[in-house]
Amino acid sequence: MAPERVTIKGTSNGIVITIGAGSWQTILQHLARKLEQRASFFKGGRAAVAVGERLLNEEELEALGTLLAEHQMTLWAVYSDAAETQSAAKALGLEIETPRPTATAARAPSARPTDSVTTIRRTLRSGQTVETLGNVVVIGDVNPGAVIKAGGYVIIWGYLRGTVYAGAVSPEDAFVAALELKPVQLIIGSAIARAPADDRRRTVIPEIAFVQDGQIVAEAWHRK
Repeated sequence: MAPERVTIKGTSNGIVITIGAGSWQTILQHLARKLEQRASFFKGGRAAVAVGERLLNEEELEALGTLLAEHQMTLWAVYSDAAETQSAAKALGLEIETPRPTATAARAPSARPTDSVTTIRRTLRSGQTVETLGNVVVIGDVNPGAVIKAGGYVIIWGYLRGTVYAGAVSPEDAFVAALELKPVQLIIGSAIARAPADDRRRTVIPEIAFVQDGQIVAEAWHRK
């Protein structure tokens, strides 16, 4: 499988956009599509771009900054091993200093997403929305009409009967677990599922949902 041209990760320092191989114009097109797919998650975020040894001039970095601004994001830093790129970033007033990924880490699409967790100690009712680049834990129910949007996983110590979008930033690590998994809609990464139309009573068991072969599957949630 070819490496992704663009990966986006949430970190404790904000969003890190890692740039892979390809022409700069192609890179910007791929980035634009990714940002459009998760617009509400990235809105208002500050982003650093990790470009490894890629040579970029001021005009190319300005084009990146403009693209991010169109999605209400701010470019604040460039992580680069190339002196030319560092000079261009400095000229634009961007940070280039550590902490930054090593050359190896910048190329690794499996870098861990943020470990931040938002904990909600109440039931989410219709009309309420929780939105974060990190992970979410709800100690309570998620009622129909309530929405959770998370960059990573979602754990609900209660009934899930609302809508959950998980894995917006890190779909490869995402899952959704609940004491009763019966969402109006469930999205993990780019995979979508709905609760069965059959609403007959059944035995309630804790379940965990995740993506397998491009489809959302659910199984009993228990200690293995």
